[in-house]
Amino acid sequence: MISKLRIGLIFLCVTILFSCKKKDDDSVLGLDVQPANDLLGVTISDSASIFMHTQKIDSVRTYNDQYKFLGSTIDPVFGRTDAGIYTNLSIANNLTNVSFGTNPVLDSAEMVIRYLGQFLGDTATALNYEVYLLNEKIQASTSYYTNKHFSHSTNPINLGTAKFRVIGSYLYLILPLDYNMAQYILQTPANLINNTAFQNANKGFYITTANTNTLSPMNKGAIKRYDLDDEFSGVNLYYHEGNSPNTKGKSFQFTFRNNEALRVNNIKHNYAAGAIANLYDQITGAGTADTLKGSTNVYLNCFGGTRTRVYLPFMKAFSDSQNVSISRAELIIKVDETNGFSSYYDYPQNLALLGCSASGEEELVWDQLETSDFVKYGGSYDATNKQYVFNIARQMQKIITNKITNYGFYLVNADPTRASVARRDNRLNRVIIGGKNNSTYKPYFRVTYIKFPYDK
Repeated sequence: MISKLRIGLIFLCVTILFSCKKKDDDSVLGLDVQPANDLLGVTISDSASIFMHTQKIDSVRTYNDQYKFLGSTIDPVFGRTDAGIYTNLSIANNLTNVSFGTNPVLDSAEMVIRYLGQFLGDTATALNYEVYLLNEKIQASTSYYTNKHFSHSTNPINLGTAKFRVIGSYLYLILPLDYNMAQYILQTPANLINNTAFQNANKGFYITTANTNTLSPMNKGAIKRYDLDDEFSGVNLYYHEGNSPNTKGKSFQFTFRNNEALRVNNIKHNYAAGAIANLYDQITGAGTADTLKGSTNVYLNCFGGTRTRVYLPFMKAFSDSQNVSISRAELIIKVDETNGFSSYYDYPQNLALLGCSASGEEELVWDQLETSDFVKYGGSYDATNKQYVFNIARQMQKIITNKITNYGFYLVNADPTRASVARRDNRLNRVIIGGKNNSTYKPYFRVTYIKFPYDK
């Protein structure tokens, strides 16, 4: 009786064991909750070759939201970057038939923008801020890119030196504006009937620091993040009526926020101005030479200025002639702090690893498409180990089972979530990554898998 019971239990265990193996070659074995070194029959490999090189991106889409970047910096690795703002202006609260009295006289005018405290570069260095009037309207129906230039006035309309002022609990950039421009707004009631009339006459501003001299070793410059939707952000006119001193002290705000608000960034990367030779060679080269030049380092710039082409050519070699189930397929990317590291330039909090299509376009990998758990997919910066780790087990499973073709990958400076990965214009930080021949910061591809030699 005991013998029969023992045999039955053994048979049951064997049945459960073999029923747990994958039923579909396209599935990923659910072993990622268990440490790899605890898995029975699992093979771990981290010797697969990785080839990478840096690619230049001419422009990315700039989105119409409240957060915009302004400034100039010369990075010791990436060279010169300038961030300018194009924005329109609105009558606050959509007021209609605005009147400043029968004889309004301007006292002063200023542009106010809230600084959010986030930056790239050295905030202690001075910037040359300039404001120009737009000659063409920003169109709500148009998608703009960071290389877009709008026609604007020849001469700037800001006066004096920019300064920062505390208003309430926050810090604001203050730019004094031209008297004649502001007086024209005060004394032209036909343009103040409503926002449509106002914006037809006053198309907006171009705010830039592009004329800042960053050639001095002491002036690295900085790019800062601003909030144009803040309640105090806008243009303030201070005025009085006629010659009466009793009316002095009146003010009116035109705002950067409203239903009609339109704001875009213009970003210019000048790699010829200060970029290191290895980066410059990669983004100006072509073909296999780029891969060779990326063997020591590759580079991800701010605001989508570069991306890294990644090749994992031997994925299919893991299957050989046997069926294989992938538990993990981890690409470990190491940050290189020995090559141009500076405390002025922080690292992105996360990156994204995307697939490359047959036509060379970016596309989501299956690990982004088939799961809402981005902890498993990864991409966050590990400050302890100074690395980014991506798990693309689903993508690799489809490659080795011939469901998709391996055209390689792109490593990009973007939020890896599906809804945000296409956006690059809000990525203020940059990072330098070790290449395949980097002795200390070499990347590696670690695959955890199980072979089923008798599976048909």
